[in-house]
Amino acid sequence: MFMPVYGILILFNSGIFLSYLPGPVKRIVIIIIVVNTIILPLSLVPFYLSQKVIKSIHVITSRERIIPLTMNSIFFYLGFYLLNRLQVPDLIKTYFLASFSVVVVSLFVSLKWKISIHMIGIGGLTGAIISLSLYLGVDMKAVWMGLILCSGLIGFARLELNRHTPAQVYSGFLTGLLVAGGVMMVG
Repeated sequence: MFMPVYGILILFNSGIFLSYLPGPVKRIVIIIIVVNTIILPLSLVPFYLSQKVIKSIHVITSRERIIPLTMNSIFFYLGFYLLNRLQVPDLIKTYFLASFSVVVVSLFVSLKWKISIHMIGIGGLTGAIISLSLYLGVDMKAVWMGLILCSGLIGFARLELNRHTPAQVYSGFLTGLLVAGGVMMVG
């Protein structure tokens, strides 16, 4: 949920051309991303709990993830649609398309298997930033290292909490990395 916001903040402060967008444009983009990736998905959590769609906010089983991930996919698509209606650089649209793609892949994987959504998120952010910096030829190695360190810490936490197996953690990270990185390179 928070990774798209972190990513756009990194992009807006990376020194690339997006850093020079006018403040009002940045605010509109951030508002669209926050509303569609955090506020709308979180606003449904009480409904999911009351309707027994999920048993707790931790959404432990892969079966419980189906409806929330489906709704998140819809909200992410809405965000992508709104960004496409604005006169913002294509790079922002591609970044959000990568975020949407990661959520959709998470949904399809969750139909059959429990994968670490946390690791898909941080892997997606890492893949998008690495691909972008390679594509644009911008030195963002410090950001890469920070993201890889965060990935390791998140993966360690998921394992320590016994929420996932090593296979679920590693495959989550690689899935996010490859999907988001691939969309950024193609887009």
